[in-house]
Amino acid sequence: MFDRLGKSVARHPWRAIIIWAVVLGGCLGAAFWGFGQGGIFERIDNSVSLVPGSDSDEVNRLTSVSTAGETVTVVVTGVDLTTDAADLAAFMADHRGDLADTESVASEFDPFQLPDLSMPQAQGLLSDKKDGFVIALTLDEGLKNGHLAAAESRVGDAVKTLQADLRASYPDATARMMSTEQMNTAVMDQIKADMIRGEAVGLPVALILLIIVFGGVLVAGMPIIGALVAIGIGMGTLWAITFSTSVETFTINITTIIGLSLSVDYGLLIVSRYREELAETLTKYGYPHDGSRIPPKQEATGIVRDAMEATIRTAGRTVFFSALTIACALCALPVMRADMLKVIGASGIIVTLMAVLTATTLVPAIMVLMRRATIKPSIITRVPGLRSVVKAVGDSASDRGFFSRLAHWVHKHPWLIMIVVFLILLTMASPLRGLQARTVFTDYLPEGHQVTTAYQTIEADYPGLEAASIIVVADREPGGVNDLYEHLSELADVDYISAPTALNDDENRSVINVHIKVDNQVGPQISDDVKDLRSYDPGYRILVGGPAALQHDFIQSILDMAPAGLAIMIGAVFLLMFLMTGSLIVPIKAIIINSLSLLASLGATTFIFMNGFLGMPKVMGMETFILVCTACFGFGLAMDYEVFLISRVKEYFDSGLSNDAAVERGLQRSGRIITSAAAIIVAVFIGFTFGEMIPIKEIGVALAITVITDATLVRMLLVPATMTVLGQWNWWAPKPLRWVYGKLHIVH
Repeated sequence: MFDRLGKSVARHPWRAIIIWAVVLGGCLGAAFWGFGQGGIFERIDNSVSLVPGSDSDEVNRLTSVSTAGETVTVVVTGVDLTTDAADLAAFMADHRGDLADTESVASEFDPFQLPDLSMPQAQGLLSDKKDGFVIALTLDEGLKNGHLAAAESRVGDAVKTLQADLRASYPDATARMMSTEQMNTAVMDQIKADMIRGEAVGLPVALILLIIVFGGVLVAGMPIIGALVAIGIGMGTLWAITFSTSVETFTINITTIIGLSLSVDYGLLIVSRYREELAETLTKYGYPHDGSRIPPKQEATGIVRDAMEATIRTAGRTVFFSALTIACALCALPVMRADMLKVIGASGIIVTLMAVLTATTLVPAIMVLMRRATIKPSIITRVPGLRSVVKAVGDSASDRGFFSRLAHWVHKHPWLIMIVVFLILLTMASPLRGLQARTVFTDYLPEGHQVTTAYQTIEADYPGLEAASIIVVADREPGGVNDLYEHLSELADVDYISAPTALNDDENRSVINVHIKVDNQVGPQISDDVKDLRSYDPGYRILVGGPAALQHDFIQSILDMAPAGLAIMIGAVFLLMFLMTGSLIVPIKAIIINSLSLLASLGATTFIFMNGFLGMPKVMGMETFILVCTACFGFGLAMDYEVFLISRVKEYFDSGLSNDAAVERGLQRSGRIITSAAAIIVAVFIGFTFGEMIPIKEIGVALAITVITDATLVRMLLVPATMTVLGQWNWWAPKPLRWVYGKLHIVH
């Protein structure tokens, strides 16, 4: 297959480029313009419920049903209710109509409409600190998408006018508006900003490192081109997915991270192998391997084609297999019950396949068209200072060098190295004992945004308006749930409990809101309360919802499906590694070592964020879906480097070298690729930590640590050490499996 692919791309490069251009154009058109259906940023959303069919999902669905339109809350601060209540009442009487008469506003309500501010209805809209009040606006029913955004924009203008008028009498007064739409918009704007910032930081650094590795700007730009195309197609795919299910906003960032890292990874391996094959082909044709003498145009075309065919035949197989292992690792996500994880898994698999396809078709096609430009030494290599750097860390690896000497040293001390590395990895993993998972939508609100400030003000100063810790829906009329109400009153640290009310005017169902005074509303205390309430039997059916219940259901859904997900991920990776090596030992060893490496990376990440180290924000718990995504993608990345190394070792072992010699030669030939790819990918990951959204910071740091750990401790030391100890047993498999490998092998 790869022989035919190599010949097709090398001899018909324009055909590959045109196909990619058409596909990319269609995907970008869909992602940004949407063909009249709205672009990707207009169609994605943030789901309040995560696990369809769970108790928390049903409670959310039942309590969110309303015949009224969207509610907009205006939070006024910077006034003094103790001295200026009468003046504020007069002010609102004069300006109330400005808000109520705004187009698409159905009704307006503020505490000064009531005859006495001491009434409970008024007190709920007055700040506990007596420094502000709340205005509730209800928009027309049925407003959606663009119409809703336009209505809230008009309300925003009216609120700005209200604030300006207030400040004429109260200089410190501020009016901030908040709604579900506004909160989603704030998160979306932050995601856009973080994505742009991440790429603005990561891509230039990656390009600089690629220039150093390859010693030229043109060749270095090839993996970046592949990355941008893969990301563009991935965004178009996400746009298509929005028509069948909800797509979370941060999925774009995760897709971008995966697309960038893998495209650079695969493009780097393809270009590097091409440079090797080109040097050998030039020598075969009688030209210096360093390109110091350039062949005539016609002959150069043949040399480039031959080198590219050999590249796709060898490295093409490797990156394709590597992509399959990562796709298999991500297959653990679609089996989860949460739609969010299904979408992330599907989009991750698609962008992984796009990354490998661009690396094996688009990048080679462009390089074939460049012809002699890929042969000529870059002008950078003529600069004395840069020439020495390029020579030291570039891709012109020989059979002997730093990495072969490192492998030779490992051969002398394998047991010592294994023990030391295992102890380091176990120490890194130890913080996982104190890991707390967390899932709260409001954690995504950008700090300092007016919507965030309004939300935080309500939570701090308006007990009657703050979100309930626990929401209980009972299949019993409000007057028949006194026993349940008493039971809820006995919970620890209860601040107050709302009186039972009919659910959506259904007199046969009741809803009770429980407010518990603790700092962490999804912490162990309320989570334990949720579990206890779900085991409580008052004699009629009850449903328990709220933030902690949602988090509990999400985590439990992951734990329930984890065995199936792990079985798919490990089973598929094991099968693919066996079909690559023909060994039963190599896949088992790789799964064990890479799992330990992943746990170590997650432990180090947990330590950083739970303690606020290295400039990262201190968190109450690690975002749950980030832990799951990091586990799947991190495991896949670890297998990625395993494939890079083992494929070269296997290549030399099959050529007749001894096990130790094959390890030395394989590490020497792949060591620069692995370390270079790791450095570039870490730059991409770290770029995304410069954004404001904490979950994206978490996955950026986690994957960066995963890559650093794997490319140094594991791939350079632990794997060669274990292969030294095992010797010929590395390649053992029972006779029946050897027969299967002979029939189905997919690499050589």
